[in-house]
Amino acid sequence: MEDNPFTFTGISESYSQIRRIMIDLRNLDYTYLNIAQRHHTSVTTVQRYADSWIIVPRQKLTESIGIDEYHSPVLSNRNNTYLCIIVDNVGRRLLEVLPSRKSEYLKRYFLNIPIEERRQVKYVTIDMWESYKNVAHSVFPNCVIAVDPFHVIKNIGSAFTKVRIRIMNSFDYDSNGYYLLKKWHKLLESDYNLDNEPRYNHRFQTKLNYRDLFNMILELNSQLTKAYRLKEKYREFNRNATCENAREKLEQLLMEFCKANIPEYDPIINMMYTWEEEIIHSFHKPYNDRKLSNALSENINGKITAHITVSRGISNFARFRNRLIYALNDTVMYKVTGFLQSLKRPGKPRGNYKKK
Repeated sequence: MEDNPFTFTGISESYSQIRRIMIDLRNLDYTYLNIAQRHHTSVTTVQRYADSWIIVPRQKLTESIGIDEYHSPVLSNRNNTYLCIIVDNVGRRLLEVLPSRKSEYLKRYFLNIPIEERRQVKYVTIDMWESYKNVAHSVFPNCVIAVDPFHVIKNIGSAFTKVRIRIMNSFDYDSNGYYLLKKWHKLLESDYNLDNEPRYNHRFQTKLNYRDLFNMILELNSQLTKAYRLKEKYREFNRNATCENAREKLEQLLMEFCKANIPEYDPIINMMYTWEEEIIHSFHKPYNDRKLSNALSENINGKITAHITVSRGISNFARFRNRLIYALNDTVMYKVTGFLQSLKRPGKPRGNYKKK
């Protein structure tokens, strides 16, 4: 057989074709099947190219990293249901995907990294998973830990929803109070332009805009009004506080939450006390005038979900990790060689059967 000067021996695709395949592998909207069909080759061939030429060593830690989890019982280690995602908050890149978020596993992983590199980590953003805080304190001696503000607000919003439901259920099913809290609760839980054009409301037989309905809801119950005001005060604090005044404002908010005596807010008060320092740290803006948050890791989690959805499920962790980091870290390159391998896992042996 005559040698082909446009590719390696034993490989049918040209260098140009291989390049296009490797570029497509950076697009997580494409499955291996999509890429194979686009380039008129087999799925196995595309997977072997990815397995052989996308080599992803451990990425170096940066000054600001984010640690988050992704729920995946199939891809995670046995007896785990979560992967651990590590991102570079400054370079906006994915650094690592680990098969477990357990503290023992994470400590082992980070302690294998040279201490000089770990000392360079200045900021770590996390959600309110206690293990992440403990691990970060033990392996990054110079870091400031910040809690993602979104998770704090999400927890407060969930607590407020419980207040609303409790008060709603105190009204008769066919009452105006139940109707307002059931149908129009979105006015309390989302940002709406309340001064919209009034529209006819069949229940009240008059034209009402959102502000009219909003005011009617707040007049139903004083505790509901108090809970709503506290929720909005925290959101305002999150928007406008600075690193310099965050502690004072947060402690004032804590006092107001305590005085309100709303049972559903008791876990929120406990959360604020437990994570007070980390909440305050989130108001640091060390890079590009951005508060410290896990926004990047949440964004990457969304891309992972989309990728798994279009792929109709993924179970090969090694292949999944390599492709994900290759796609979401522009410093990771492929290297074409004449060597081919497969990361396909060995299947279970077939059982005995009788031919009919």
